[in-house]
Amino acid sequence: MEVEVRFATTEDERAAVYRLRYATYVEEMHVYTRQADHERHWFLDSEDTAAHLMYAKVEEDVVGTLRVQLEAEGALPEPTASRFALERFRPLVRPEQICVVGRFMVRQDMRGTAVPYRLIQESIRFQLAQGQELAFCDCQPHLLNLYMSLGFRPYLGTYDHPEFGVMVPLVLVLRDREHLEWVGSPLTPLLPTDAPPSEVPERVAPLLAKARGVMSQELSDPDSYWREVHGLMGTARPAVFAGLSEQELQAVLASSHVIQCAPGDYLIRKGQVARTVFVVLAGSLEVRDGERAVATASEGEVLGEVAFLLSSSRISDVCATGNGARVLCLSEKSLRALIDSSSRAAALLLLNLSRALAHKLVQRADNPKSGG
Repeated sequence: MEVEVRFATTEDERAAVYRLRYATYVEEMHVYTRQADHERHWFLDSEDTAAHLMYAKVEEDVVGTLRVQLEAEGALPEPTASRFALERFRPLVRPEQICVVGRFMVRQDMRGTAVPYRLIQESIRFQLAQGQELAFCDCQPHLLNLYMSLGFRPYLGTYDHPEFGVMVPLVLVLRDREHLEWVGSPLTPLLPTDAPPSEVPERVAPLLAKARGVMSQELSDPDSYWREVHGLMGTARPAVFAGLSEQELQAVLASSHVIQCAPGDYLIRKGQVARTVFVVLAGSLEVRDGERAVATASEGEVLGEVAFLLSSSRISDVCATGNGARVLCLSEKSLRALIDSSSRAAALLLLNLSRALAHKLVQRADNPKSGG
């Protein structure tokens, strides 16, 4: 399959990008329904005007797109700069060396092909050619490991997006060869070998040393991550992991990560198509039907199992309450891979998820929407 990546410079090219966004955001993910142009089946926003729109084409179809905004071109409005806390980096890096990457999506049937990587690859080539040092983006929790495997790193706590719920801000230090090689990033070969070393990785290192609100094996060694998660779970292991040996539990948690949700953050929004399973490690979350609270999930309880087991969209909103919550995230992709292995751990995990769902149905038979 030949994948061609171009910049959308003509009206027709931009219209094709807007249509793909509409198909992905509105029709598939059920977000931005109020902002979209339903007559033309477009989705665009005010930041597109000054941005570089890239798209991937297979034969005659536009199958992927992303947006690059260069601060040097005045393309970063204050809300965007604030969301990524760019004021922390501006004393260390010149404005013309900062960019934001967003609106990254690939048509559903092209995910898992070469299309996503080709888009990212050409985007990075462009950023390097423009003299960029830092590329910022954000993602939902289920995509965190994917971005970190490319070399992106969390550096802030999470924030609550009005459409997607909990999001994780990330930064890629473009010329940090040492880090890219350490995570095995496929982007490493794109770095020029004849250029002098950049001073930016060393300058920004203190800002990245502790990723507040995010824990992952990608940020430390597996043993350290396991000890931290084991400590958070305490002696009373969550019921979803009942019966698993230590070795099996480590296998289940191999691709997991832990995020901190601030009070009021929406971990799950009704209608979302992501099917991550969450385990509450600390704090509490509230399951809501509109403005009405229908259940509370506390330490040790599981959330999101309905969408995972039924391969359906989310049926309830779930937000952090009180002092917030710390949750363990198990992505659908990693859980499906475990199930495909037909291991004992997979069988036990499915049994425990089914038990958790059955328990909720018994306890709240009059409100089957509880549980996410």
